[in-house]
Amino acid sequence: MEQKIEVPSHAEYQAILAQIEHASELALAASGVSLVGNRTDLATIQNVLDSKLLEPEATYLLQALGLAFGRIFIKSQDDYEWCMVDDEYGRDPAIRYKQTSLLLFPLTIISKRFERGENVNVTEMFEKLQETVDDLRAKNYSTE
Repeated sequence: MEQKIEVPSHAEYQAILAQIEHASELALAASGVSLVGNRTDLATIQNVLDSKLLEPEATYLLQALGLAFGRIFIKSQDDYEWCMVDDEYGRDPAIRYKQTSLLLFPLTIISKRFERGENVNVTEMFEKLQETVDDLRAKNYSTE
């Protein structure tokens, strides 16, 4: 199946927001702080992961934290927005740079690492992601 990239439907966008709201509720329960959508949320997400409240099997909540991570990325960068990617794995939310094929998949960025038992450093992961996409954009999407 060829990959299809589309703007999220209203219902899909609402589902993304609902899952981010669940992440915020989890953050409030774990650390007493709600998520607000900026870089300060990185420390809050880290606190949730470090709190030991989540089991590796808590995929939905881990993915909710991933979407909250994605929201931080979108709000702190220019020219990124939510999209839906339909491929052989299903239909999932992603982050797209402009109208290009540069895609980020925040849904599983935290969950896949946490489920494997890796030490997840949210701020470090965010900074590395930022650096990687900046490099990719400079090499492949220059605006000459």
